[in-house]
Amino acid sequence: MNPVRRHHVVSRYTPILAVSLLGTGLTMGVLGMLGRNDDVERCGIFLTLTAIPLLVIRAIRETHQVNAAQLAEADNAGYVRALDHVARGLLDQNTPRPNGGDRATVEQAPGNVISLRPHRPRHNERKAQ
Repeated sequence: MNPVRRHHVVSRYTPILAVSLLGTGLTMGVLGMLGRNDDVERCGIFLTLTAIPLLVIRAIRETHQVNAAQLAEADNAGYVRALDHVARGLLDQNTPRPNGGDRATVEQAPGNVISLRPHRPRHNERKAQ
């Protein structure tokens, strides 16, 4: 079996294996807890932890397999959103002057923002006498 075909088979059965491991592991874990059987509970935890990386791998593979139609749709949606922002004037606010404008002043934070390091005005340094 060539490597490309083998990768496709592994990729096809990964979600089935992961979901069955997850379901079996969760069931065994709950039954082990309810029946006070530590061995069954540990086996359930092991199966559940084994299933999680398989689910993550499958999710990553699905996100990386984007076709041309999906890329075109995302590009078109971004273009439409940019046109909407331009039409509503969202991109024209606070544009700097061509000569660089004035020095920026310290802005007041909105009432619902808690700053981690408060902005304090700079004091002139004292010189030693």
